[in-house]
Amino acid sequence: MLFENNWLLWTLVILSVLAGGLLLFTFLQQDQYQWITADSVKIQSIPKAATIVFVNNSMEKRVAELYKAGKLITFRGESISGGIDTVTAREKAKMNAFKELAEYFNAKIQTFATLVEGQLQSVSEPKSQQIKSIALDAYKRVTQMFSGAQVSGAYVYAIWEERVGSLVYTYVLLVFDPAGAIEALKQNDEINRQIEELGKSGVDFFKALNSVIEEAKK
Repeated sequence: MLFENNWLLWTLVILSVLAGGLLLFTFLQQDQYQWITADSVKIQSIPKAATIVFVNNSMEKRVAELYKAGKLITFRGESISGGIDTVTAREKAKMNAFKELAEYFNAKIQTFATLVEGQLQSVSEPKSQQIKSIALDAYKRVTQMFSGAQVSGAYVYAIWEERVGSLVYTYVLLVFDPAGAIEALKQNDEINRQIEELGKSGVDFFKALNSVIEEAKK
């Protein structure tokens, strides 16, 4: 009977310790972070000590929709300054975020080429190489438009700052909206003509581009 009572007591003690540890861990985690949100949806965790200086309220609903659909693609830019010229610091962080976007698409050019090749299996070698070259040229032009913010679909959603000693770290969260970007491309007559010509040769440009974009979400 004494053994059973001791066993019950120790079980309660162990469970209490585990519960206390879990609560402490949860408290510490909450204490270390705050969140950038979109329409009450948590999008990006940032340090508790950071100061949120901008949220693109006009895009909150769209960003939340992308997140809920598993289609939210973000890139983050950073700059370090003395905290005096905040305008320049934020612009630099923004440019670095767009640079991250550009580097992603540039790194995926071989993936795109392989996808195009897969669509040209029934085309003779000389002709297929010519079509592939045109497709890659279109891809490069499109990704330059993305990274240069020349089409809608890539926009700054949030900016926050974190002071570390005498330095201020400025961060920009850039959202890439595939649907908005592709829709904008379709409105560009020059690009659209090139993509239509590729279609006549059996290349579904947007299908290949979408596959590259899908990989950004993994």
